[in-house]
Order: sequence, then structure tokens, then C-alpha cells
Amino acid sequence: MKRYIVYLTGVFSLIVISCDESKLDINNENTISTGNFWKTEADIEHGVVAVYNMFYRQGTWTRNIYTQMQGMADDGVSLAGWTELNEYAKFIFTNYNFGEVNTKIWREHYIAVFRANQVLDHIDDIPFSNEQHRQDLIGQVKFLRSFYYFYLNTLWENIPFVLKTSSASDAPEQKTPAEVFAQLEEDLNDAVSKLPATRPESDYGRPTKGAAYALLAKVYMQDHKWQEAVQCLEWLVDGEGKNYYDLTTDYGDNFRNTTENNRESLYEIQFSLINRVGFDQTDNHLDPNAQLGTQIEMNQAPVGIGWNNVEARRWLVDYYKREQTTDGKNDMRLFYSVWYDDAGKDFPERPDTLIYGNNWRADWGKRVFIKKYSTDENPIYYWNDNNFRSLRYADILLLYAEALNELNGPTPKAIECLNRVRQRVKLPAIQNSTYYDGAQIVSDKAAFKEHLKIERALELSLECVRWIDLKRWGLDDQATINELKSRDSDFNNFIIGKSSRMPIPQSEVDNNPNLTQNPNY
Repeated sequence: MKRYIVYLTGVFSLIVISCDESKLDINNENTISTGNFWKTEADIEHGVVAVYNMFYRQGTWTRNIYTQMQGMADDGVSLAGWTELNEYAKFIFTNYNFGEVNTKIWREHYIAVFRANQVLDHIDDIPFSNEQHRQDLIGQVKFLRSFYYFYLNTLWENIPFVLKTSSASDAPEQKTPAEVFAQLEEDLNDAVSKLPATRPESDYGRPTKGAAYALLAKVYMQDHKWQEAVQCLEWLVDGEGKNYYDLTTDYGDNFRNTTENNRESLYEIQFSLINRVGFDQTDNHLDPNAQLGTQIEMNQAPVGIGWNNVEARRWLVDYYKREQTTDGKNDMRLFYSVWYDDAGKDFPERPDTLIYGNNWRADWGKRVFIKKYSTDENPIYYWNDNNFRSLRYADILLLYAEALNELNGPTPKAIECLNRVRQRVKLPAIQNSTYYDGAQIVSDKAAFKEHLKIERALELSLECVRWIDLKRWGLDDQATINELKSRDSDFNNFIIGKSSRMPIPQSEVDNNPNLTQNPNY
């Protein structure tokens, strides 16, 4: 899949922008437009690849979304030298048109939606040599559109919801999160019915039935539809999906560029250094040789080595060290998740505790840097090719445990799913824990839920999952916010009823009479 995207990065620059309405109806047959491009099956395939291509933008999965998703959660913090960048991760939203985050993430997600809508609007009008291929492509695009909308809804809520090819004169109405969830549930159910269970290695970047089930389960979880979520998760854990997915033996395999697309991965964004080009060329929509790498490593590397736009909170280190493994060692997830001052002492058996080949610097003090998705390159390159694991089987197991608990308390299956995740890293079954009150956890619904919040933090830290979790569990009562403050001082800036969503770019509100700024902004 990586190599297919290379040839089509410039195909779809058909972005809706403000312009003179008198020019809108001119059809230039000598240039590609939404009106004359769609003629053949190959055109549809090119259009689908153009939707994938939007992963390689600073506002999607090349760079900025990591800072924002991790910075707003309690496991990450931005101490970036760019004041506005770090304030945006601290619930300080002064400039609603801040280009590096607010307008860029918004715009590039909607470009992806625009491209997806074009494919869906034209695909049924074009003859296909193989009808199954047509249905597969529809499933892929519905998955991708849902993926982009899921993050738009997570960050902003109350978003314009466009399901048809838009034009410059459109003024789409915004929809509530519940309305967005309902459409995503419909689209992903359709994607489940159309996508294959497996794909050949050359197509690993395209979603499968399991990926659609996983994303659908996450949507249902955010919508608090526990029974519907269980049905999806059941297919993945106890149904056909168990033939394809499992936990890797080595936790670290989920973050290396040498162990991509393994059994634990349900969906990965495929990054590549096939085009090893220079500074920010990824944002050139017209260049067929634009960068297909990710800047996640440069974005999170320590000050003096990378940009250090986002790093980890210290409480993670303390929480990982609460429990010893069954062989008397520290939780290996700590080693693979973060860099910190005592890593060498805590993991004396590991030789690779240096930071990008550097010893710990005294001026870093007690800061904690993110290790997930780092590589061995030293000095680090501006880009890397480490795939981002967007949907991971450990996440699925813990969601399954949570949904089952919401319905019937900590059932044996819920406890089993939790223990599979713990025992992969040699922690004891929760009922045998020497730190937590295992007897209460496995017998009480509220206690099990509270403990899952800890387990998810340790298993999935700094993977752009925690903010989604916090929103699902609720950010609307002061007791919850006070608890978050105890771990993350950024929540001193959090205002209930406001800060759980970002401000809509003011330029969008000004240009669309059907768009209202988010509450309390």
C-alpha cells in the first residue's frame, strides 16, 4: 500500500475554497475537476488512494495531532517553545484561528472527507469489471471517512457533517456528537459487510473487516451503546477475528518499524521513507514525490535532539512501578513507553537505555520523554517510517472488558480479557495482585471500572487513546477534574462545559451562517 500512494499524492487538489461565485460554473475540459475526472474504474481507484494520501499531512497523522491528542490527556504535556502550541494542549485557546493546530487539523480532515465523498458520489455510476472490488472500495472509503470524522468529533464535537461532494457556496449544518455517531455506526456497519477479513501483504494499508469492527466498537463505546459494542468486540475476541488477531509476545513489537503489521495490529497508518525529501514537503499537495513519512519521532524527541513538542507526565513512571512482575522485575511497558532519569537503574538487564545514543542529561532533571515510536537513527532524521498503530488488539481486549462490565459487572470474560493484557507483560492475574485489591476489583462493577482506567493508561499510554477514554468516562463533574489535576496540572485550566472540546476555527464560523461557535467560547 505504501508504494501505491506515491504516484497519486498530487491527483486530488480539488479542495473547496472561497472564490468568486460567477466562476463556479465554468467547466474547463483541459483540467481535472470534480465534473470531468470520474470516468473509469481506474479513476475510482486513484480517488480512493487520494483519500489515504491525507494521512500524510501535518494536520492529520504526520505531526500535529499527536501533540494535541496527547497534550490534552493526562498522560502528556507540551512544553514546546512555541507558546501558542503548548497552550493549545493546556486548554488555553486564545487564537481560535491558530494555524499550526486548530485550522490545519480541521482543514486537512475535511479535505479527506471531501475526497471520500467524491468517490462515494461517483462509484456507482461507473462500470466495474468485478463487483466485489467495487464493494470493497466502498467499504474502504466509508471506513476512512468514518476514521477522519471520528477524530473531528473527538476534538471539536458539534461539527459540520457533510456526506456529499461539497461546493464553495455550501453552508453545511453542524450536527451533535450523537448525530455524528449514528451516521458513523451506519457507515461502519456497511463497511463491515463489504470488507474482506484478510488482505495480502501488498495491501496491508487498506482496512479489513476486523479494522471496521474495531473502529465501530470504539464509536459505540463513545456513544455508550455497550451491547452493540460487545457484539463487535465479540467477533474480534471470541469469533472469527481470533483467527487473525492476538497479542504479540513482545510488547515492544507494537512500536518498532521492523515489526509492523503484526498480529496485534488491526489498522496501521503506513509510513515510508521512499521519498526521502526535505523540510515540510509533505504539505505540498501537488507534488507526486511528497514525503510519506511521519514526524512523530522528531516531534517528541527530547529538547536538544528533536523539537520536544510533547512529552510524558511523571506519574506514568510511578504508576508503572507500583507492581513488580511475577519474576520480580519492573513492568516492561515502562521501558518501552518513556525515557527518564532512572531507566538504567530500573532496567539494568537492558543495554539500550540511552536516548537516541545519548546519556541522560542533568538539565533534563525529572522530565519524562516519550519512547514509543522512536527508532535507532542517530542523529534522528526529520522523518521516519514507523507505522502508527491506530487500532491495537490490546485496546480491543480492554474495551471488551469495559463494555462487559458496564452491562453485567466484572464477568469471567471481562476478567479474562484484562488478565490477558496484564500477563503478556508478566504481571500477575489481577485477583492475585500484591498491590491492588484484586478481590474487590473482580467482584465489584465500580471498582473494576476504576481499575480499568489505570490498566488502559499503562497499556495504551501516549498512543492518542487517553483523551478519547477521558471523554467517554466523562469530564463534566468537579471530582473527576480534581483527580486529573492531581496528575496533570494542565487541568487547572480546564473549564467544565467548555474545555472538553476545542473552539471551532473562527474563520469557519464567520464564513458559515449555519455554524455556531462551541459553548462558552
